Amino acid sequence: MSDHITIAKHDHPCDLCGGIIPKGSKCRIIHDDFMPKLVYFEHLRCPTAKAVFTDSPKPKKPLKPKFMPAYCGC
Repeated sequence: MSDHITIAKHDHPCDLCGGIIPKGSKCRIIHDDFMPKLVYFEHLRCPTAKAVFTDSPKPKKPLKPKFMPAYCGC
């Protein structure tokens, strides 16, 4: 699939969130390489999408195994 960013000439529904992409706003158009008439329209950032940044604590350190196998070069 190939995609590019362009300005919408008409109102289109977003294929990710279902919202309307208004005329004159930037959007992503995705063309299918095998079926050229199959086109997807997406917001650059959907207005209903969750924020990327999450305020979560640092991840816990992984548990170390009690027994670590060692290589014996005998």
